[in-house]
Formats: sequence, structure tokens, C-alpha cells
Amino acid sequence: MNRSKDVVLLLGAGASADAGIPVSAQMITELESSFIDERQKALYHHVKSAIYFASGLKGKFSENVPYNIEVLVNSLYELERNEDHPLFPFIAAWNSRFVDLAGPDFRNVRIFRQSILGRLKRWVAPDDPHTADYYQGLISLQRDLNYPLQIFSLNYDLCVERLNSPDFSIETGFAGYGPQNCWEWNRFELEEGDGNSAPNVFLYKIHGSIDWKRDETTKKLYRVEQIANVDADKLELIFGREFKMEAADPYLFFAYRFRELTLGAKLIVALGYGFGDSHINKMISQSLRNDPNQRLVVVQRCSGAELAARKKDEVRTTLELNADRADQIIIEQGSVKEFFERNNLAAQLTQHIPADPDAPF
Repeated sequence: MNRSKDVVLLLGAGASADAGIPVSAQMITELESSFIDERQKALYHHVKSAIYFASGLKGKFSENVPYNIEVLVNSLYELERNEDHPLFPFIAAWNSRFVDLAGPDFRNVRIFRQSILGRLKRWVAPDDPHTADYYQGLISLQRDLNYPLQIFSLNYDLCVERLNSPDFSIETGFAGYGPQNCWEWNRFELEEGDGNSAPNVFLYKIHGSIDWKRDETTKKLYRVEQIANVDADKLELIFGREFKMEAADPYLFFAYRFRELTLGAKLIVALGYGFGDSHINKMISQSLRNDPNQRLVVVQRCSGAELAARKKDEVRTTLELNADRADQIIIEQGSVKEFFERNNLAAQLTQHIPADPDAPF
């Protein structure tokens, strides 16, 4: 029996928050406090106001407006397409002030979006990598479970990859760095029981990674050691795009793998995930509906039974699960850092797995 598929870990932005990597809302705050170009600041205010106006038409105001760095970049990306956008023929005229701020061919929109992507490289690469040392809890977890971990990450940072060592191997799909070591899907096919060849962790970077680069000629993906060598506008990231599913590998493969492994898992552990990705939510929801014995553990910064209960109901509602499915959701209070630093983490996790009703004993 392949126990390595019993537990699936899902890392969201909150997992790296204690490493000094800002979450989306913090990125917005930093962006708004650091404008130097007044014209770019005016463009930002115009786009932000339009996003809030659109939400207001739907009855959403103030903190209920779904506004963050990805919504902003997605809006800029769509605006930048201008005449190439399929809706362009239906637009009678752009707002005159926006046209003035956007510049010829909306060049200022493109420059602004690229500047945000440039900041992203700095945001997800903290000066001191040791701030993410709490991720070493994954090493203890894997050794206690004694089978490879299946980790899906929505993050672009390298907090998990930095755990890689001769004594702890992490499979990312690459044999090494550089264009001679392109991504290969079959590197994820090694299973528990394959002896010393099996890695300790299978890492699936669902939305891309800050150290990925695509060859402009072959279109093949490879890793680089120096992220400074990757142009901001060519970052291989699904960042700020409304459609989170790219019609290319490795994204399609990772999406398929997530669906496959969640459907077969006994326990899904969401760490620092805010349930803001509809594609991921649908697959988790499908998995929980498919198996009433499956459990979803949500590590969430909240304190007290009342807040935990409120979060549980919020997750259930987001996943569109009936009230009778609430017992499948377990809220673990505290930060991901605190969670990773727990003693006997493996035992605490596996205790949430219900006994198999079909087991002979």
C-alpha cells in the first residue's frame, strides 16, 4: 500500500508570512507607500478606484471589495491588451482621463505592471533566508511519517527548496540548473518503495516559481540559480491573471496531479491558504464530497473557539459543502510557523485520519 498518498499538503501565501515574505494585502500597502512617479501614482489611483467602483455596482463596499495585488496586476494585464482584447470592439470609448494617464498604446500601463513584477522578485526573496528555518518542520514530519511528502505550493518563493540537501531530497521536476536540465514530468513518477531513488518530498509549484525560466526558442522550462537573470516581464509565474490554469506544462500536469492526489488522500492539510483560488477550491470540494471519511485540516491564525468555528463555517461555505459535511473540516489555530515547530507533528496530523471502515481490524 502506498502511504505517501495518504496526506497532501497545500501551501498558501500565509505559510511564508513568518519568513518575512509579504502576503498580497501587505504588497499593496508597500506599493502605495513607495510611489516616486506622480503620474504612475495617479494611474494607480484611477485603476484602483475603477476596481472599487465595479465592486460597488455589485453591492460590495469597503473591506468586502476583493482587492489585492493580484487583482491589480490582472486588471493592468487586461488593460494593457487594449486593441488586442476580444472585448475591444464593444468598447465605444475609453475613459478620457485613463487614456491620458495610460499614454500612447497604453505604454504606461505596461511599465507599471512590469514595475510591480520587478518588486515581486524582491518581495519573495528575503535578505535573510534563515527567516524561513521553521520550514525544517517538514523534515521532521517526513522522517516521522517515513514516506515521501506530497507538497503543492501556490507560492513563488524558495522556502521549501532551500531544505534540499544530500540527506533530504526534494523533487521539483529538474535534474539541476540551466537549460540542459529542463523540467520533466516523469521525475514525479517515483513512488514509495522504489528504494533510495525516491525523494523525501515531491514539490509541485502550481503557480510557478521565482527561479524558473523558459527558453525562448524551445519553450522548455528550466531553473536558474540567480533570479536576477530573469527579466521581470518574463517571470514564469501565474501572477495576477484571472485564469489560474495555463494550457501548458508544468501547470496542466500539476493541476491534474493535485486532482488525482486529493481524490485519493485521507488528509488534506491547507497551510496559510486563504481559499481564494476557485480552481483549487473546486478540486478540494470535489474530493471532500467524494469521500465522507476524508478530512481537511486548515491551519489558520485565529484564537478562541468562536473564531475557529466562524472560520470553519467560512471554509465550508466557500467550498460549497452542506452543513452535514462540517465535521470533515478541522481548524488548527495558530500560524504555520507554530504548526511546523510542534513536537510530534506527524502524530498530531495522522490522528485526524478516521479509521478505515473497510479495514479487517
